[in-house]
Amino acid sequence: MALEEMGALRAEESGSVWDGIVGARGHVNLTEKWYLPFYADIGTGQSKLTWQALGGIGYRFKWFDFTVAYRYLSWDFGGGAPLDDLQIYGPYAGFIFHF
Repeated sequence: MALEEMGALRAEESGSVWDGIVGARGHVNLTEKWYLPFYADIGTGQSKLTWQALGGIGYRFKWFDFTVAYRYLSWDFGGGAPLDDLQIYGPYAGFIFHF
C-alpha cells in the first residue's frame, strides 16, 4: 500500500539557500577518559537567521569514543510557508571511531 493511500502527507519541492555561517567546535577534557564536547554556529543570508548548538559528555575507549548530548537547531527563513520557521531539538548519541 502506498503512503498516499495510507493518508501520509507527502511534499516535494527543491531549491537552495545561501547563508554565511560561523561557528566553534571543541571539547573540554575533564579527565583522560571523560570530556565535554560542544558545537555552536550562527548564520544569515537568504535566511533570516539560522543557528544550532550542541553540548554533552563523552567517554574515550581504546578505539572509539561514545558521546551523548543535546542538540538544538533553529532555521528562520522569514516567510509564511510551513518549513520557513523550523526548530529541531532533542537528545543525540554517537560513536567516534579512531583509525
